[in-house]
Amino acid sequence: MLRRAGLLRLRDHELPALTGAADAAGLPIDDLLDRVVAGLDGNLAQATAYTFGLAAGTRDWPAQERRKQAAKLYGVSPDAFRKSQEELILKNLAHEIIKLVDGYGYTGTGLPLGTTRRIPVGGTAVTLHRRPVETLRGVEVIVSSENTYLEMSKTYKSSLSATLRNAAAVRNEAGDVVDDVLPRQLRAWMRAHGREGGTVIAGTVVPTSPGELAGNGVRRVYHAATVVPRPGADRYDVQPVAVVRAVRNVFGLAAHEGMRSICFPLFGAGRGGLEAGTAFDYLWSALAPYLGEPFDIHVITRSDQGTRAALTGLQSAH
Repeated sequence: MLRRAGLLRLRDHELPALTGAADAAGLPIDDLLDRVVAGLDGNLAQATAYTFGLAAGTRDWPAQERRKQAAKLYGVSPDAFRKSQEELILKNLAHEIIKLVDGYGYTGTGLPLGTTRRIPVGGTAVTLHRRPVETLRGVEVIVSSENTYLEMSKTYKSSLSATLRNAAAVRNEAGDVVDDVLPRQLRAWMRAHGREGGTVIAGTVVPTSPGELAGNGVRRVYHAATVVPRPGADRYDVQPVAVVRAVRNVFGLAAHEGMRSICFPLFGAGRGGLEAGTAFDYLWSALAPYLGEPFDIHVITRSDQGTRAALTGLQSAH
């Protein structure tokens, strides 16, 4: 895409992996590419510079003119260059970029694990975190995705629900759980509302205290029942209407409780079985109406697929 568009039209295209590599190196994309080309020599350096519009005076050249000039270096036609040398140049540039940013924690996703990016969207900004949820700090509300029985995941699993359960639990000096805070409070809510042993409507949101997560600055955990178990099967359904209802209820509850900073997961992207891009689309369609409201919105994911989907979606919305 960069070869076709050239640097002059770079801002018209979303290139999350390249942007992430440049961020990891602490360089603008132009400077990152210049530094890579400076490390090449001979025809390869010149052809790479022409191919991407890095050579002096070629920044505004159309792609076919840049290809024609690069082909001359090898004494071949533009079509022959496209089928052979150009492919090698593209692969080599990608390889050299990765070599350059290796050691910065770059993973190819555009956001290294354990990092955060604030992305301008619609006159405000959304903060994207690629990190384990138990390392999140300074956010008042963390939203967890639960099933409609409001039964949290087992502690030995790797889901968001299981991780929050583990992180919130109170333990003794030996590390044994003495108070499984979040499930205990969810069971109490179900009893109080006459739902013990039953289900709630998809999109229901139930607040609990943060347990030991209070040490991270978390004030509440909101449990959003967005995942509907399929009877007789180890599979789940997540519908857009449930996500929309859950997000609406989260914001309503947060306003009532005086909470302002809220972190959302990609509902359904785990055991819910949704493809990460679909999960982000569901979430974003629900979040978009609240961008102008006085809330500080955060999104968290720790997977490569979720990060790519969220970065692409947020940058497109920008």
